[in-house]
Amino acid sequence: MDHAQILALIATLSGSPDAEAFAGLKAASLQPARAITLQACPRPLPVHEIEGRTILCGTVGVPEDADKPNGRMLPLSFAILKATSRFPEPDPVVYLQGGPGGSALTIIPLLERAFRPWRERRDIVTFDQRSAGISGASVNCTAAMSGNLTAIAGGGGPDSGHLPGTALIKQCLDELAQRGVPLALYNTTRNALDVPRVVAALGYRDYNLLGISYGTKLALEVMRVAPQGIRSVLIDGVAPSWVRLYNAFAYKGEEVIQHVVDQCAADKACNAAYPQLGRIVVETLDKAAKGEIRFRGETVSVDTVLAPFMARNGNYDEASITRSIPAFVYELWRGREMPTVAALIDAKFKAAKPGDAEVLAAAAKLNGEQNGLVLQMLDGVAIRSRADQGIARAVGALRDSVESARGFGPLARTFDTELGRAMAETLSGDKARLQAALGDYVAMQAATPGKPLLAKFVATHFSGPARDRLSALVEAMNAAEIEGSFAIIRRDSYAGLSPFLSGLYLDIYACQEDRPFNSLEGYRTLTASLRYPHLGAATEATARAFFESCTAFPMQPRDNWHVPVASDIPTLSLGGLYDIQTPASWARAAIEKLSNAQAFLIPEAGHGALIYQPCAAQMGVAFIDNPKRKFDNSCAESIRIDWHIAPWVQPAKP
Repeated sequence: MDHAQILALIATLSGSPDAEAFAGLKAASLQPARAITLQACPRPLPVHEIEGRTILCGTVGVPEDADKPNGRMLPLSFAILKATSRFPEPDPVVYLQGGPGGSALTIIPLLERAFRPWRERRDIVTFDQRSAGISGASVNCTAAMSGNLTAIAGGGGPDSGHLPGTALIKQCLDELAQRGVPLALYNTTRNALDVPRVVAALGYRDYNLLGISYGTKLALEVMRVAPQGIRSVLIDGVAPSWVRLYNAFAYKGEEVIQHVVDQCAADKACNAAYPQLGRIVVETLDKAAKGEIRFRGETVSVDTVLAPFMARNGNYDEASITRSIPAFVYELWRGREMPTVAALIDAKFKAAKPGDAEVLAAAAKLNGEQNGLVLQMLDGVAIRSRADQGIARAVGALRDSVESARGFGPLARTFDTELGRAMAETLSGDKARLQAALGDYVAMQAATPGKPLLAKFVATHFSGPARDRLSALVEAMNAAEIEGSFAIIRRDSYAGLSPFLSGLYLDIYACQEDRPFNSLEGYRTLTASLRYPHLGAATEATARAFFESCTAFPMQPRDNWHVPVASDIPTLSLGGLYDIQTPASWARAAIEKLSNAQAFLIPEAGHGALIYQPCAAQMGVAFIDNPKRKFDNSCAESIRIDWHIAPWVQPAKP
């Protein structure tokens, strides 16, 4: 962060933002019949982002029922990361978040980092979809959640008096039905119809779609039902609707294992050291299932054998462990000399990035003067890291200090602090009273803000000096501070409930539209056909839990949902070879009927190849710059694996 950025931050926090930045949207938000409302961006924000200048957040209203444009409106929360170029292209990259039900707005730092290459020339636009993230309030079952906080927090059980699992979902759906929430309108097709409305409301005409995971399913559906204005589509970690996703809990692991086996077989050194790796994997899983493998005096489970195959997914910030997997499996199979097994288990199946020790070891061959320069460089790296961390803390504290007082009001902030203290001091020893207070606190997230309601909450749950102190604060608040208190309640309630809500939001989509084409029987049939046994044992509980939770939802099949999308919109489809959420082969399945599409499978990548491999991101940038461009397979071919040859491997005979 430089001096100009610090000055810009101070100006924004002082109420003097850049008048030119986002001028059109700021003016539109002030119109009487506005579809756009500007709001503070969710925290945390990247250090160098300045609200109102480089980033803007708010809501766009879309009709709950697209067939009734004058009916109930849903506020969908959006964020725009402004292009860094002074002369940006007019067509933004519109990012569609995965899940379904995931929140893009709560991971802005990750998105800013991932899409920085595209942002050099284009705005990045994203939004939380209907029944997703911050936009999900329309399907929040407030009463069910506030009455079952113990179950939501993981403490539910037969003797707890709270509803666990499917019973809680059923209570939630009953509440939504009583409120008249039309859950049948919360599906991917309706979601797809929202996309062009959001884009147009934000002032764009043509645009590019970029989806990861469920975002790919949504992007394909936009191509089907609302293709106008789409210039190009980039899908990564692909889940097309015509693939039976929820029958494939075990199949996903099958593909990952086979990719490792095939890559080792194709490498002369790896194949010589670990021949017939596929057969050895099968036999190792069999031995583990029978309890025949021991390490450090303990029985090695099937899950431990599978762990390194599954560990790559999600660890995009870490070095790959793929190179060590063949040695790991062979050592377990042999039952002796297990240095690779020890190394991976001790590291919890993660490979650390190089640090000071690795640099000093590499510099050992240099002379004294050269070593001194290397040490100087290491000192500089450490100083820069500490400085970056210090700036991040200072910016966060400055934002919190100024915006809490300005956005919520000083008394609202004080009330929040005192309320937390009162709960800890007076209610923590009485579980029943604490649960009752928390339940009523959560229930207020859906209430109309008002001083009487806040005063009633204090009088109901507190007594003595704590009640007097809190009541005095409520009485002294002005209207803005009352609004600020309820904003804090909504923020804190969402944070505490988000694990339950994200599951609910996912089920609303998956159980209504995918469940008709998937079943526990279908999962078991597919699993029984796999070449690597015991994958079913590792995924059976997950599959059972998913299909059980879906029994509470009515199925809403659609005639075209399992029909491949046909389109001539330029499309780039990517799959990561170590993706255990959406198998790499689905990247090719997605383009079956796309006449202007290319698909590539990327090694050393998990879910979202763009995030793992720089060359995949470079390909994506080049594609959106020129959607007519045809690519070769040089990205995948450039990614080599330096296979680990264990010390016990016998050298090949000359």
